[in-house]
Amino acid sequence: MNDMNLIWRYHRFFRLRSLLLTGAVALAFCTFGILGALRYSMNGGDQSIASRRLMVTSAAGAMQVLPLSSMDAISKVEGLRTVSYATWIGLYYREQSNMFMSFAVDPKTWIDTHPDMAMDESTKQAFLKDRRAILVSTDIADKFGWKKGDSVPLHSLLFKPPQGESAWNYIVAGVFRSEKGAGSRNYAVTHYDYLNENRNFWKDTVGSFVVTLDAKVTADDASQRIDAALETSAWPSYTSSDQVFHNEFFAQFGDVVSMIELVVAVTFGTLMLIVSSGMALGIRQRRRDLGILRVIGYSNAKILRIVVGQTMMVVLVGAALGMLIAFVFNWAITSRYPEILPHMSLPIPVMMQALAIGVLLSLAAAAIPAFIALRTKPVEAMAEEAI
Repeated sequence: MNDMNLIWRYHRFFRLRSLLLTGAVALAFCTFGILGALRYSMNGGDQSIASRRLMVTSAAGAMQVLPLSSMDAISKVEGLRTVSYATWIGLYYREQSNMFMSFAVDPKTWIDTHPDMAMDESTKQAFLKDRRAILVSTDIADKFGWKKGDSVPLHSLLFKPPQGESAWNYIVAGVFRSEKGAGSRNYAVTHYDYLNENRNFWKDTVGSFVVTLDAKVTADDASQRIDAALETSAWPSYTSSDQVFHNEFFAQFGDVVSMIELVVAVTFGTLMLIVSSGMALGIRQRRRDLGILRVIGYSNAKILRIVVGQTMMVVLVGAALGMLIAFVFNWAITSRYPEILPHMSLPIPVMMQALAIGVLLSLAAAAIPAFIALRTKPVEAMAEEAI
């Protein structure tokens, strides 16, 4: 009889307990999958891109504007690869409850500063050529049923429609998705020139400049150089990486990331106690069987392997089930609310963390049951009545 057969027979014997423990593990890992994906997206998604892209905003606050002319001074800073700009326009579809993240941008430089935006060439050209074009993320397009070439009337919280029109009428140039998938933000971009010519205030101003760096330049050095270049102007700036910018934005609502980490830590700490006590109880109830195994020649190493295997089966099966549920939940909620949520799904870093936690949790939870099993003496165990 091999080890796997013994492990399986153990769980069949304690079927209800094993199912309840597996369910508890699944619930914990489902929570981790949801909160972990949210934490990943709040940290800016793929850090290899977000940490190398800078956001230049007004030193007076992110809600203040900068003059478009500041781009000349920024462009002269050494070590910058591309410079673009964007203005938040607060577009919504039909009702304000359908508002989504939207920016008026310089089309060419925006695409250059966002290599993580994946789209086909025809979509790119359609967006570049048409001043009324709008480029939207896949999740937003799916939510509202927009297709390439559709004319969509949108309203803005800030800016009145062009004179003689009841809405800002855009043509859907196509959709884009993030090459990294999970953690990508859902938003739409339109042409800055079209907005600037038709708005009646804040003309020739932008909400932020977006900068990418040469390979040998660090984000900290570039940030200091940009702020120094604008320090003596009437419009001083504050520069940070894309990742830091989003962290600071969410920090307005409290330290959300730390709260998520605390919830996850408490969840897994409690789970370890539940699994450990459940498995320890099972080992105590099967001490006679352990005695039989020792009599027929099972070594400490083999018994240890069986006990750890019993725990790992519960934890890893529960973890896989929980992450699957989290994936379905994340997909469903992202599809339902793409205008306020990033594309969550399940990023690879979160799945790797779940695997590592599952293995470590199995080993930690198996410590007490293994200790009980290894201390079991054959004579004492055989004297006990069979269950």
